[in-house]
Amino acid sequence: MPSPSDHHHHHHDHSHDDEHAHPPLEVIEEPFDAANQSLSDALRASFRILKGIMFVLVLLYAFSNVRKVDVHEQALQLRMGRLLPRVYEAEVVWALPFPLDEIVPLPTRRSNDMLIESHTFQRRADEVGKPLSFIARGMEGLNPALDGALMTADGGLVHVQWKVTYKFDDVRSYVSHIVSREVEAAETLIRRMIETVGIHVAGGHTAEEMIRTRVEDVQNEMKAQVNERLAVLHSGVIVTRVEMSEPTPPIPVRSAFDATQQAENSKQRRINDAQQDRTKLLSGAAGAAYPKVIQILDVIDKAPAGDPAVEGVRKGLDKIMESEVEGQAGRLIKDAGAQMSVTLSQMQGDLELYSALLPEYKRNPALLIARLWEQTRQEIFSRSGVTKFYRPRGSPLRLRIQFDPDQARQEEEQRLEKTEFDVKKLRPEKWVPVGPEYD
Repeated sequence: MPSPSDHHHHHHDHSHDDEHAHPPLEVIEEPFDAANQSLSDALRASFRILKGIMFVLVLLYAFSNVRKVDVHEQALQLRMGRLLPRVYEAEVVWALPFPLDEIVPLPTRRSNDMLIESHTFQRRADEVGKPLSFIARGMEGLNPALDGALMTADGGLVHVQWKVTYKFDDVRSYVSHIVSREVEAAETLIRRMIETVGIHVAGGHTAEEMIRTRVEDVQNEMKAQVNERLAVLHSGVIVTRVEMSEPTPPIPVRSAFDATQQAENSKQRRINDAQQDRTKLLSGAAGAAYPKVIQILDVIDKAPAGDPAVEGVRKGLDKIMESEVEGQAGRLIKDAGAQMSVTLSQMQGDLELYSALLPEYKRNPALLIARLWEQTRQEIFSRSGVTKFYRPRGSPLRLRIQFDPDQARQEEEQRLEKTEFDVKKLRPEKWVPVGPEYD
């Protein structure tokens, strides 16, 4: 076997001209050992896993803009920043990955509530959460940097908290004209509207109207004017409710304001009581026809003296009094009419009796008088309750003028024994009204 040194000398014995004439050397791949083989297998597996992960990532990216729209939402689709016409509602939206497509969901199918405190005073740390009745302050003034208020038509100040409920009426208009994809932009817009419109509405009402007497009217005006301005802007937002929460005058003067209101309420309560008493008295006096009677009486009182038209008015009043008036006056009129009829009948009977007896009287006056006296005496003696007795001639006579209760009791017992008991017979012939109004 030649030594390495011999091989070396042999190699250099060749000339350089023969160097390129040798054929290329054959590369012999020797097998990897166990460590290198394991490394190669691990690299191949890693590449396969990496390809799988990249494939999954590509799939996730491709479906990254798939979104389910809730029932209380509406969604719009932007493609390369351009608004597409379709509006999605309660469905799954398939869109290209961001930034090619963008899904803009908004809670348009539910009412959104917000509290606006721009027009109320700043509460101190110990006043937070307390009702107004428990907040008391001295006569210090308001700080314009912290305390808000509204000036009313009568020059007063009113603190107001506004509770506003709104919803999205047209989501395309909102995104197009308000150029916003967030709910906060709508709340900011409504807040500015309430702050501006509140100044105008308060300037048309007094403090009393703002706080107590016309609260509902103020709320309706606020909602109408805010919605008008939102419609002009094509905002796609509509206010469904505006409520004033705890409207109050400035705290230092609230007690005086309440005292004034209490006095006014007491005055109004007395007026109402007086009107109720008036209605009760007039209804009891004339029934349901009393407004007509009062109206006619006012016409008669205001008519000038000697006015010929008054006579016709009086006749109309008499007709109403006879046919429509009820109550105490109606009963008196009916009783008077009945009494008049009885009196006229009695007078007519007396006249007829006088006409019948006049010829007899002319023929024999003494006989007619004696007969009439006998007839009257018999009638008197036959009446119930009259006691008859005899006295000897020449003895003194003493008359008892007052009613004898013992005799009346005896006669009533005799009558009850002879008469069968009947409830109807115990009823009086004429009912006498009783009650507080007749005492």
